[in-house]
Amino acid sequence: MDKEYYLFVEGKKVFVSKEVYLAYHSELNKEKYQTRRDRLNNCFFFCSYDHDGNFEENLEDLEFDVEKIIETKEMIEEVRRAISKLNPVEKDLIESLFYKEETIREVAAKLNISHPAVIKRRNKVLEKLKEMLEDF
Repeated sequence: MDKEYYLFVEGKKVFVSKEVYLAYHSELNKEKYQTRRDRLNNCFFFCSYDHDGNFEENLEDLEFDVEKIIETKEMIEEVRRAISKLNPVEKDLIESLFYKEETIREVAAKLNISHPAVIKRRNKVLEKLKEMLEDF
């Protein structure tokens, strides 16, 4: 006796041929495999975010503060403007210490001055920048 193959369609058991049954389950297995693979790779369909009809609100990242990012960028730009107003020696000192991340001892050796002299110059330049940025 040959095996009978059935699929459930709208809750009803429907007799199908072996080829239809195998094709259906082949596609079902492919879908399951792709879903598992997508989950492992953190890939999701946009429709998976539309579970309650509020697609855009479900995509919104509440931990991402656009205002804070814009404010930070404005502050950085203001600091760059202030640094551009410094004389070349002061700019070089700030660039070496804060952008190139050189140590105070490295800067002292490069400028051929003492370690405390670099600290004193740095503090003067930072105070000058602070005064320039008071209005911001």
